[in-house]
Amino acid sequence: MTLQSVDVYALDDTLLHNPIAGLMVRVFDSTGVTFITQDVTNTLGHVGFTLDDGALYSLRFFKFGVQVTQPQFIPVITPTPTLLNSFNIYGTVFQHPVAIDARLCRASGYFRDITGAKQPAVDMFFIGQFDPILLEGACVLSERCTARTDQEGYACIDLIRGARYLVTLQGFEDSQRQIEVPDRSSVNLPDLLFPVVDSVALSPTGPYSLAVGAQLAVTPTVLSSNQVPIDGIAAGDMIWSSSDPSILSVFPISGTQLMLQGISPGTASIQGTRSGQSVIRVPNTPIVGLPQTVTVS
Repeated sequence: MTLQSVDVYALDDTLLHNPIAGLMVRVFDSTGVTFITQDVTNTLGHVGFTLDDGALYSLRFFKFGVQVTQPQFIPVITPTPTLLNSFNIYGTVFQHPVAIDARLCRASGYFRDITGAKQPAVDMFFIGQFDPILLEGACVLSERCTARTDQEGYACIDLIRGARYLVTLQGFEDSQRQIEVPDRSSVNLPDLLFPVVDSVALSPTGPYSLAVGAQLAVTPTVLSSNQVPIDGIAAGDMIWSSSDPSILSVFPISGTQLMLQGISPGTASIQGTRSGQSVIRVPNTPIVGLPQTVTVS
């Protein structure tokens, strides 16, 4: 036997076959008893191993919210120009269901306990923070509605788009969370309950070029992970800064605009960090749209 490079690609089962990142791939012998190695797919859905040829291996997979047939077997061979040790694995990735009523947003998602296991029977109480309104001619009263996770830790509820609710969540009974529902057909329920800054778009768009001493006002549009825009420069949710204050100065000039000022020749970037640390996300994904490069000359 000789060692061979083995490539495994994890793809979803849609027509586009998008890559599945973060899928744990575990390699066992053909009996499925002896563990050999494991690794996680990258952003391309790829993971590579070095395995002996002339053997059959059993693969097992795990990522929360992804269903893959278990186990799957791969034969490792001595490669030829037409036969390589490259294998595609297809999985079903959870997609949030959409509301059938155009005035509603369907909030759905999963809950887990502190061990990472599925958490059933989590109760959530939603109280509308609005006076009676007419929705498509029907009267909506400010009453309480309830959602509860099932045995899989999954919950789903339809809410009025653009409306605000007070939510009492099991485990957080001492405090209520005020949420705002996005103008969308669906949203991730945990993101709706615990939003953080998700993306930033600047106008005019970058990258930017400034002369020393010159100034440029930019207007940010900040979107939260619950898909609701945050007002202005999101001063209560973000900290704006320059990667190198000796080259570029970044400071607010109003509640809706930032000023960029060239200080000395060089290249720096507009940076933004989430100011709140009460909600911890794993993985801690960066804010989309930042940093933005500024060249000062």
